[in-house]
Amino acid sequence: MITVDDLKAELTSYNYQMLTQNDDSIAQRAIEKADIWVKAKFAKCGKEPDFEDSLVKEATLKRALYELYSWAEQEEKAKDKKEDAEALLEGIIGSCAKEGSGSSVPYVAVAKSSSDWKGFE
Repeated sequence: MITVDDLKAELTSYNYQMLTQNDDSIAQRAIEKADIWVKAKFAKCGKEPDFEDSLVKEATLKRALYELYSWAEQEEKAKDKKEDAEALLEGIIGSCAKEGSGSSVPYVAVAKSSSDWKGFE
């Protein structure tokens, strides 16, 4: 798993201060959201992430950076980080991680009709 120090290492001290207002809890929350996002992408593909794998770490780091830039309302920079994270995950688990891909399983429930449906038999 990545840490706040990993995020700090990716940013200049000025950018870290600007993105987090020097509040490490903001960076920690970005990491937590990134972890959840990675887990969800793997689950969509029927897999479990190995957060010790260097590619998974890098994808998580890029997603955490996305969360920070998005929180600071720097959408253009955030978009780049999001795309980087998605590309890394696609390399790891394939195209099922892409938005809108994967198979959707239809669910249906059927109940036996009864004769007391007021004319609907």
